[in-house]
Amino acid sequence: MRKNLWLDHELINGKGVPIPEIKTIYQSLLNENERIKDEIVDSIECNDYVRLSHLLACRSKIQTALLEVEKLHEDDLKNYVSTKERISYVLTNAAETLESRGEDVLLNVIKSLEKMNHSTHSLITKSLEFSSKTVSKGNQLNHKAGKFLVKKTSQGLSKLADVINKKS
Repeated sequence: MRKNLWLDHELINGKGVPIPEIKTIYQSLLNENERIKDEIVDSIECNDYVRLSHLLACRSKIQTALLEVEKLHEDDLKNYVSTKERISYVLTNAAETLESRGEDVLLNVIKSLEKMNHSTHSLITKSLEFSSKTVSKGNQLNHKAGKFLVKKTSQGLSKLADVINKKS
């Protein structure tokens, strides 16, 4: 009989509930508390004081429940790491790793960009030299062709003048 009363007393106080279930309930209460905080901000922005009053009452009840769960299962919950804490821990580690290795990565990126810039500069210089030589050759050929045309035209006009002089 005493054992049954003791077990009933533990169930009433929440001691007989399995730890994973308590952690789930605790996390659910935390999530609900966060949701209500967001809704409180929304109701303040909308000037909805009736809704605000209701939300404050709900938040009070949830905070009381959270305190009770923490009080009864303090040791079990200390070992429990929330999702936000895990995310925060991962992001902190990533930031520290990035900070330590970031400069090396940045230096590699800078070196790669400098090599690419140098290669591009070399290619452009070669392209300009080739274009310059091509234009120069083109000008030389154009000059020779012009000179050839002037010479041939001059010779033709001279022959034409000779022919006209002989007929006169």
